[in-house]
This record gives sequence, structure tokens and C-alpha cells, in this order.
Amino acid sequence: MGNYQILEHTADMGIEAWGESSGEMFVQAARGLMDIIGGETETLGEERLIEIRGEDFEEILIRWLNEILFLFESRGFFPGEFEIMVLEDHFLRARVMGEQFDSNRHRVEREVKAVTYHQLKVEKSGNEWRARIYLDL
Repeated sequence: MGNYQILEHTADMGIEAWGESSGEMFVQAARGLMDIIGGETETLGEERLIEIRGEDFEEILIRWLNEILFLFESRGFFPGEFEIMVLEDHFLRARVMGEQFDSNRHRVEREVKAVTYHQLKVEKSGNEWRARIYLDL
């Protein structure tokens, strides 16, 4: 079972996410991002498919979270659940379920500008995957 925690930083916030698989770690990082933005939705009537290529897991993780942020900020899509379908060294395919943003039902506590490479860390230790990511607020 994966999990995440929010990390405080001087001008930014971070997420430490972990799971038994790299995919679970990516899901937990996405949940942490939405928690920082302000919450979740229980309505999962729409879905978006995401495909990302990158040099390594670190780059894919940054692009994954920035794509979720883009869906929210630019497309008005409020993610509620995440499913990693394929995650390889240089490729991710995922499904994001949610709904269109509604200010009467969704709360937004913080504006996240971007997911950054600052102090980015992705590692596997034993049977656990762990990542640390900081966000520019």
C-alpha cells in the first residue's frame, strides 16, 4: 500500500511519495499534488489518457505531475483518481479519472505554478519505491 506526505520548504511545498511499485509511487505523488492544490473529487465521470516519454523515472515523474497540473489549470479538469497502465524506464501511459472543475463543489487552497527538479529524488530501496518532489507555489 502506498502513501505520501506533504513536505514544508521555505518558499515551496514538497511531496514525499512511496509505494510497493514504481507505479504506486507515481499514483501517490499525483494524490499528494491534488492534496496540495486543495482536495479531491468523488465524481469520476470523465477520464483522460496520458502518455509521457522521458530520459529516466525522474523526468517522467516531473512530466507526469506537470501534465496533471496542466489538465487542471488549462483544461479545467479536476482529477480524482489515477491509474498507471504502463511504466517503463522511458515511458508512462496512465489514466486520470475526474470531472470538470466546479467552484461550487471543488475547493482550491493553493496555486501550484510548476513541479520542479529542485532536490528531486527517485529511488528504490528493497521492496519500496520512494520519491521526493518540490512544487513552485
